[in-house]
Amino acid sequence: MKEEKSIKDTTINTRIVNIRTFFNFCFEKGYIPPFPISLMRIQKPVKQTYSDKEIETLLIKPDMAVTKFQEYRNWLTAVFLYDTGVRIKTLINILIQDLLFERNKIAIRVQKNKRVTYIHMSPILKEYLQEYLTYRKRQP
Repeated sequence: MKEEKSIKDTTINTRIVNIRTFFNFCFEKGYIPPFPISLMRIQKPVKQTYSDKEIETLLIKPDMAVTKFQEYRNWLTAVFLYDTGVRIKTLINILIQDLLFERNKIAIRVQKNKRVTYIHMSPILKEYLQEYLTYRKRQP
């Protein structure tokens, strides 16, 4: 398949899995003697990341005079993730009371390792979060 048609390795592996199911049935019924059926080894391609210039563009604060709340919230989400490095699941479980502004810390209560930890809140993130909370109160 790989030589005759230009099919991706993952597609070939999917087909092998489907064929292997049929052969396993044949092995169990005794129609054919068992033999190993292995999948192809796949070299995963390197994912394209943002360049430094693209990251700078992404993190530019939107104009608050014309920005809708959803755009502002999405921008702050990107800034928060970039600044703290937390997982998205961790971010969506952060509550307002977890933002400890007086200590410049963020309490992380839900994370992969199930431990409560505290991460540093940078001064710029602190400013953005405080601004967001006052902006959010004004939204219907």
